[in-house]
Amino acid sequence: MNLILAAVLMVVLHRIDGAEIAVNPEQVTALHPPSAENRLITKPARCAVWLTDGKWLAVRESCDQVKDMLEAAKR
Repeated sequence: MNLILAAVLMVVLHRIDGAEIAVNPEQVTALHPPSAENRLITKPARCAVWLTDGKWLAVRESCDQVKDMLEAAKR
């Protein structure tokens, strides 16, 4: 019998309340920095992370930081 193991590396981000949230890099579809027109992102958030299920997260990390973490997790 062959056993196949698959490892999923999660990226830990921080919500605006400081809580940690683990995100599967394969489920991230887009990153958007806050803008004057976008009132959905509150002040402490530095990036909106969009997921494959249509939900999004407002996180304290900048979009550049999130992008770097996602790329490192996929290596």
